[in-house]
Amino acid sequence: MRLSRFLTCLPVVVALLVTRVSAFSLLGPYSAWQTSDIGYDLPPITGEENGGPRLRGDEYRISTPIVTFGFDGAFVEFFGAPGMQAVTDAFDVFNNLTNYSAMSESLSEYPLKADGVNPLAQALNLIDLKSQLMSTVLESLGLTTPDRWVWSIRARFVPPSGIPQYSVANFNFDPATGLPSRYVNGTLYSYVIREVFDAGGAVVGYDAREIPIDSANPNIAVASMIRDDGEEVLDSRMLRATSRFGRYFTGLTRDDIGGLRYIYRTENFNYETAPAGSVRGSGVVSTVGSGSSLDSPWTIAGGTAAIGTNAVTTGTARQLVNLGVRAGVDHVQFTRVDLDPILRVSPLPVVVSYPELVISNGVIISQIVVRTNTTPDFQISAGDLGVIDEVPVPAEVTNLSFVNNGINLTANAEGPGNIEPQFVFRLSKIGLHNLNSGNSDEQDAFRGYIWSTFDGSTNLPTVFPVGTRISDLEAVIDFLTRN
Repeated sequence: MRLSRFLTCLPVVVALLVTRVSAFSLLGPYSAWQTSDIGYDLPPITGEENGGPRLRGDEYRISTPIVTFGFDGAFVEFFGAPGMQAVTDAFDVFNNLTNYSAMSESLSEYPLKADGVNPLAQALNLIDLKSQLMSTVLESLGLTTPDRWVWSIRARFVPPSGIPQYSVANFNFDPATGLPSRYVNGTLYSYVIREVFDAGGAVVGYDAREIPIDSANPNIAVASMIRDDGEEVLDSRMLRATSRFGRYFTGLTRDDIGGLRYIYRTENFNYETAPAGSVRGSGVVSTVGSGSSLDSPWTIAGGTAAIGTNAVTTGTARQLVNLGVRAGVDHVQFTRVDLDPILRVSPLPVVVSYPELVISNGVIISQIVVRTNTTPDFQISAGDLGVIDEVPVPAEVTNLSFVNNGINLTANAEGPGNIEPQFVFRLSKIGLHNLNSGNSDEQDAFRGYIWSTFDGSTNLPTVFPVGTRISDLEAVIDFLTRN
């Protein structure tokens, strides 16, 4: 009888052990209290973190199941066909996911660890383009670095005694239970409060720095690679574990999937808008095309923008239900749109249309949403992105904008909200560069990063700009080592 009871309880115990080892962090606009003096939007890494962690229920997400992506001429010239294929492969990782509603409750079909290190790429300071793009896509979908926000300072107070007092909050959430979690892909984290210094050695803030417990090799998520090296806010073990040099991902980890499922599951109903510029369409739905049957000209309900030459003024026109209750889209499909490489624009406006159900004033309404874009939603570009201190910025995301819909219901709400599906992801095309200190020469230099594509096979990495030979980089390393 006792054995029977033990066997009956065993699945519950196993389930608890499985679900407690995972967590994700939600991305949204910085709250008023999320300031640099307590570890948010720190000056040394401004531009790498595009928002702060959000509490569960305050998530931000895109409200369209179809997102287009394409390349401009600057990217094509520097990265060529191999770079375009690496980006396409990154988006296909998301395209090949099953609907979130069809995934198992425990998500045990997805690994806790999905990264590896290519020794040659690590020795040459190569960064994998596909892996970096995957982390950026996760950011655009509403996730941020989980191991950065397991522990976060909520407030700092210095009393007359002069001894600072802190409250430290947990911004990671278990995908199965929704409860706060101290784990990321099976790795348990504690923290230590430390000063954050700028390049000149001045204290610019304080941070609850995560420390992996009983793990010299923590299992990191793809979302962990959003930021740069994170030297200001990471424990030395985390610096090694999240170093981009030579690191590649074979797919998404369990925590990445868990975060996406939480945000985009069909059971997650949020009061939100359609993407900016949407109108109501009719006729046959085409996912992407150069034309569509539109009930035009229309205005967006509650908005002022008009499509066509005349605004709708009669009561017979059907308007798009813009702000309403929507379910998670369950799956986001990324569709490639090739641009004119010289003009750097789409040859024709791209029309995206899809059906949806939206609840407005307690009524379920079926409608077709149509968006017409002259540029892809996710535009991949390249250029000189400037520097942080003396180091060239490797990549940046611009136009990532948040719309807080919660304030339409509660004045002080910080979510939930929308992420508008219009981004520009730019990569540095500085190429080979060295970092020197003081009066020094090439032999004293530390060689900077180089964009590349590689995996865990014995195949040689592809190095950018396209046409660069890996043997030339090896010769440089050999020269510096011998001298």
